[in-house]
Amino acid sequence: MGDVIERNALGVEASSSGLSFQSIPGAALGVEVNGVDWGRPDADMVRLLTVALRRHLLLVLRGQRSPSESELDDFLRGFGTLVLDTDDGAAHYRGHLNLGGPASEMAKASTQYMSRAADNSGSTHYAPGADGIAELVWHNDQSHRPMLKVLSVFEALDVEEGVVPTEYRDHYTAYETLPADLRIGLEHRQVAFFDPRLPGPDELPRLADATHPVFTPHPHTGRRAIYVNDFTDRVVGMDRAESDETLARLRAHIDAHAPRYAHQWRSGDLVMWDNVGLQHRRAAVPANQRRNMRQHGGLAE
Repeated sequence: MGDVIERNALGVEASSSGLSFQSIPGAALGVEVNGVDWGRPDADMVRLLTVALRRHLLLVLRGQRSPSESELDDFLRGFGTLVLDTDDGAAHYRGHLNLGGPASEMAKASTQYMSRAADNSGSTHYAPGADGIAELVWHNDQSHRPMLKVLSVFEALDVEEGVVPTEYRDHYTAYETLPADLRIGLEHRQVAFFDPRLPGPDELPRLADATHPVFTPHPHTGRRAIYVNDFTDRVVGMDRAESDETLARLRAHIDAHAPRYAHQWRSGDLVMWDNVGLQHRRAAVPANQRRNMRQHGGLAE
């Protein structure tokens, strides 16, 4: 495809960047990108990939070699601040190490399939091993942290054919199709989150680890998304019964109205997505499935 940018996939003029874009057949969101060359991106590449991300919310980078840690860091710094370059992000990933502090059962179990450098630098690697990996419910990465993570990055280093896919759903569209009574009633409300890597509030008492607006705007575009996922604890200021009923209504609406895409991984795929407006999940990964993945820290607010 060379320098030709398909208008039905992106809708902008071709450029000399070497990038090409192709629609994903049958997908409600996402676009395939070819021609990425690692290193600090020039202004044209930043422009095109930003337009693609705003329009399609998810980029599937294919056909490029796997970047080194420093190459991927340098590339992403062309688009914003790395999560790992912030105090909030460093604290988040330091918690993955589970060193000398309380940890939830989920966090303890994750050490069987998740590895991270002891100096808290670089990416997190996931491989199922003999025990497999439990289901991962719908969530935004780091929703339990005060700072928004705006871009998430996940790479398939080496996977067998037909591995468990990652599913995505569009919470911008879910917000834009909300009934008026729900939108008005929750306009200035916040939702509370607890860090799933820590014991719950019954064991480790606290009000919340983070709160976010029910309708969170993307900090760069202002577009609003329903920021309620399967880790959301409650609507702040409501009693538990009212909060549970309200969250159940929101989740039912999301299930019915959020467009979805299931990404079937190939070795070498590197997927970037809007972590404010998209949520993701996956089913349980069976034991010994060859599904070796790398999660980069991504971009901060």
